[in-house]
Amino acid sequence: MPKPSRSTDIRALLPVYLVIFVAFIGYAMMVNFFVPLLMHDHGFLPVTASKAQRTTAVGILLAIYPIGQFFGSPVLGAFSDRYGRKPILLLSMAVAVICYAIVAFAIEQHNLILLGVACFIGGLSESNIAIAQSAVADVAAPQDRARLFAYIYTACSMGWVGGPLIGGQVVLHVGFSAPFWGVVVLLVVAILWTLISFRETHPPVRSRALDYRAAMMNLTAVFTDRPIRRLYLINFIFYLTIFGFFRVILIYMADKWHMLAHQSGVYFSYYSAMSLVASLFLVGPILERFPLKTVAITSAVLSGALMCIVIVPQSRHSLWVTAGPCCFIASFTLASCATLLSNAVPPERQGSVMGNNQALQVGAEAAGALVGGLLAAVDVTVPLVSFGILLVVGGLMLVSLRTPVPAVPAKVAPPKVTLISTGSFLTPE
Repeated sequence: MPKPSRSTDIRALLPVYLVIFVAFIGYAMMVNFFVPLLMHDHGFLPVTASKAQRTTAVGILLAIYPIGQFFGSPVLGAFSDRYGRKPILLLSMAVAVICYAIVAFAIEQHNLILLGVACFIGGLSESNIAIAQSAVADVAAPQDRARLFAYIYTACSMGWVGGPLIGGQVVLHVGFSAPFWGVVVLLVVAILWTLISFRETHPPVRSRALDYRAAMMNLTAVFTDRPIRRLYLINFIFYLTIFGFFRVILIYMADKWHMLAHQSGVYFSYYSAMSLVASLFLVGPILERFPLKTVAITSAVLSGALMCIVIVPQSRHSLWVTAGPCCFIASFTLASCATLLSNAVPPERQGSVMGNNQALQVGAEAAGALVGGLLAAVDVTVPLVSFGILLVVGGLMLVSLRTPVPAVPAKVAPPKVTLISTGSFLTPE
């Protein structure tokens, strides 16, 4: 679909931004509330369950949603290309309504297996974030693209900040299932608004063949693409450690400081807000002023060191001055290294390479939760230190890396946008 030369009317995209906002509210509450739900005695595990059993269960449960996203993204993306954005977006949101209703019901019934099934369905359905991004790209005028994609990031971050903060207060006064019933209501509103106001941005192309196997097999390039496979590996390390930290810090707060959901929600919202501030106001100027590789190395080493330091002070209040800056600095790590990868390939390869990188991110998010939970079974401080050390190693791996240069003039390269789901960093260049 040809892009209009005049400015894009943002009002036509408001339903898309609402879909993204609601999706990240729901996911942020899953990440934040499932930890105290299992770490404390709320009827999901036997009262006699050991700390190791609880942390392992947390790791598995938090890994299920991104696993669903990993398998759902290629399917929903291909379906939206063939049948149009709007019908697939509506269908996926309808499935998400069912997902969050099951989540709320499973919490009320103290049914851990049903909760895991709902998380997987949620991951499959809320792979529609890629559809929303595609819808924005379909209609964005060239001069508006960076700004409109930045609004996607803003919607994501507002979900990460507001979900745990507001939902935590709902949990405190009503119970754990109530905020998820609230998401059901928000999703219904989003469906109705999308149905009425959203105009199709990509006419159906029913002649286009659906090849899910080809989409998944494209991931093999992560291992076989010699010029950039080391960058893929470093990005995976960064995603694994930083997203793993976001999950494990909640386990640490629940076990070490016995925080309840509304208390950890305040801290988690603060960490997300730190990432938001860094990405909106500082990442762009810093990456323009200093070499990308220098920023990636420096920020990875600093944030990795802060991960290790988190466990040193013996006060919950220290988390404001250790974990907070860690999340702030990690924004630079993720944005700079993902942009290095984007800059290393020509425009015609951007879609496949950044698609592979997104799949790496989702896979690393699942692995970070699972590995973090298993390491926390030994001791809750072990994954924090382990992730910190591995992040430093990943940064140092960039020192000797000679980043490949694409065989095209830089002036024809499209705007680079890196969207990462937790803490949802977006950097338009």
